[in-house]
Amino acid sequence: MADTAAPTTSPTGATTSAAPKRRRSRLRRALIVAGSILGGLVLVIGGLGAWFLYSPAPAEPELAASVEQHTITVDGLERTYTTVVPDDLPADAPLVLAFHGSNADSAAMRTVAGYRFDELAVERGFVMAYPDGYEQTWHGCRAETPYPARIDDIDDVAFAEAIVGAAASDLGIDTSRVYATGLSNGGHMAIRLGAERPDLISGVAAFAAAQPAPANDTCEWSGEAVPTMFVLGTADPINPYEGGEAGTLAGSLGDVYSAEESARVIAERNGVAGEPVVERTGDDVVRTAYGDDTDAAVVLYTVEDGGHVVPNPVYAQPRVMGATTAHLDGPLVAWEFFAASER
Repeated sequence: MADTAAPTTSPTGATTSAAPKRRRSRLRRALIVAGSILGGLVLVIGGLGAWFLYSPAPAEPELAASVEQHTITVDGLERTYTTVVPDDLPADAPLVLAFHGSNADSAAMRTVAGYRFDELAVERGFVMAYPDGYEQTWHGCRAETPYPARIDDIDDVAFAEAIVGAAASDLGIDTSRVYATGLSNGGHMAIRLGAERPDLISGVAAFAAAQPAPANDTCEWSGEAVPTMFVLGTADPINPYEGGEAGTLAGSLGDVYSAEESARVIAERNGVAGEPVVERTGDDVVRTAYGDDTDAAVVLYTVEDGGHVVPNPVYAQPRVMGATTAHLDGPLVAWEFFAASER
């Protein structure tokens, strides 16, 4: 037989029951338990979010160089960029343009590369220039990007040319040794310069950016060979290593060639197509090279399980961008690729 609450008598003689009080007590306990569970879930989700989205930025190193910000007017727009100029810059030094990814800026590009480009500039004697994109985007070759720079038809090629002109005038750089590198949207900007302006750019190194597929490519190839290097991860969450539609949850960026097709297409353009030389250079890094002993070389670094990053030994980007290998110094191999193209 079920238990029943014993009746009680009030001072007025009325009979009452303890059951409502017990029910209220149980409800309070249930609410406390539910609140504790919900609070715990919030903490867990918040912790996972921080683990997934946050990575402490490296400290800016002390450099024997001047780091300066510049403003220049191009097509009526004020554009900005940052330069790193070694204190002992030699005469006729090379210049490297490094283009950041979308929703970033010049400071972010320095950071995601672990400041390795800056350190190499001092060690090897060249100038680094980090342009800032129009509303943090670049007008590359891809037709389907939702970026303001493309939508507003910003002439980022003219911006790059203006930076080169200023560096030649102010620093005496060698205009025959100007190179372009970049990450993601910035890598596509470097690809555009290589395709359209071989008179301006003598080499390209694109990180997490594959060659756009023909239907997604608005650039017209100049017909001249430009040494080109790709660094692509097999687990890139934005730029698919196997090709196809690139993009994020925010939308499509159009189709791209696979990593291997990207290298092969540019090798054909450069006149160095044939059987590539493939070698493993690290535990999770494979180097594929076409025309390695020529001034029209095309090189692909495949990072197994690598993400949408600039691999470097200093800084691993947030996990949401994928893994960063410890076995490839991306800025170093980019500079060595540029230097080798001068032969």
